[in-house]
Amino acid sequence: MGRLSGKVAGITGGASGIGAATPARVAEEGAHVAIADVDAERGRVVAAEIGATGGRAIFREMHAAREAECAAFVQAARQELGRLDILVNNAGMRLYQTVVEASEASWDAILGVNVKGYAFCAKAAIPFMREVGGGSIVNVASIRAVVAGGRMVQYDTTKAAVAGLTRAMALDHAAEGIRVNAVCPGPIFTRFHERRAVEAGKTAEEFRAEFGRGTMLKRPGTPAEVAACILFLASDDASYVTGASLFVDGGHVSI
Repeated sequence: MGRLSGKVAGITGGASGIGAATPARVAEEGAHVAIADVDAERGRVVAAEIGATGGRAIFREMHAAREAECAAFVQAARQELGRLDILVNNAGMRLYQTVVEASEASWDAILGVNVKGYAFCAKAAIPFMREVGGGSIVNVASIRAVVAGGRMVQYDTTKAAVAGLTRAMALDHAAEGIRVNAVCPGPIFTRFHERRAVEAGKTAEEFRAEFGRGTMLKRPGTPAEVAACILFLASDDASYVTGASLFVDGGHVSI
């Protein structure tokens, strides 16, 4: 029996990176999984891979900034998989701009996905968690919630907001048996960074070495390592943990 046997998890941004590693990890522990992403092609591949290994997964295309689409995704998870116990808010976008460069439209776009989308999905999920006597919400924030990155004013702002949203929801819903926590990844090497390596004229290994240099462990993390921490917070192993932000960063913010 896995740690999540009999439970259902909804995971947004589940088509790539941390988002793709997470449904695979929770499925290994027995959960049925609903996956949402704007990348329908890749999202269906992730769901099919889980099915091929004996798990159960569905995919729904969703733009996180649209409340109706968030609600429809959560509703599909509940209807097709029978219940909803876990929500992982992972859908996100990042922009590289200073406050002077940022436009009103770009602010609206990133706040819509990175903050409002988390709230929209939680709003839809919490009533279904009440049905089963509680649940766990895990919000994917970032070390950028507490340390600044160059030309990332909008991303940093949204991730600080996610940490605040996590604490506020944890307090509001603790009496209902719903725990709300965040993970704050540091430098995590994904396909996105492989593309950035090419753009910078470097090999993946060269970029990887530079990317993790600022951590205590002197390496970047992997999506699987973040997924393992999400699993912990989603499971009953973290039954006395709520309102917390777990840094998964190789010690970066402690230096």
